[in-house]
Amino acid sequence: MHYLLFIGAVLFFAFMTPLKLTVAVCALLLVVTVVVKVSAQVVAGSSPTMGESFKSVFYASLFVALALLAFVSFSSGTGIHHIEGWPAVAVLAGLFVAYTLGFQIGIGTSFGASAVVALICTLLAGAILWSVKNLASF
Repeated sequence: MHYLLFIGAVLFFAFMTPLKLTVAVCALLLVVTVVVKVSAQVVAGSSPTMGESFKSVFYASLFVALALLAFVSFSSGTGIHHIEGWPAVAVLAGLFVAYTLGFQIGIGTSFGASAVVALICTLLAGAILWSVKNLASF
């Protein structure tokens, strides 16, 4: 059943965004999935399949979205709209933990290895986006 929901979300995204953006997101998702597979092999010594790697990227994105939703819900309900200092560091740490837990659950590695995989994927995805930002105007 969850595969049908995922396919529906992909189709919704594909119909709502321009073609360039859809192709760019799909290509980036494929590259990040391959990077997760290779970095998990190097860092943790495990050999996840492409499906497990894709699932870990999906879980990481889902957990970060849920953490952001909880944070926005908290900040709008309490009236706190400006966060700085140590509370901002705590929010960023919570987002990183949510992101890392997605990789830990999807790949099945330890938290430390998942944190390294998450860091490698984030740096590589950021580098790819930075390098191709002038190729496609979104």
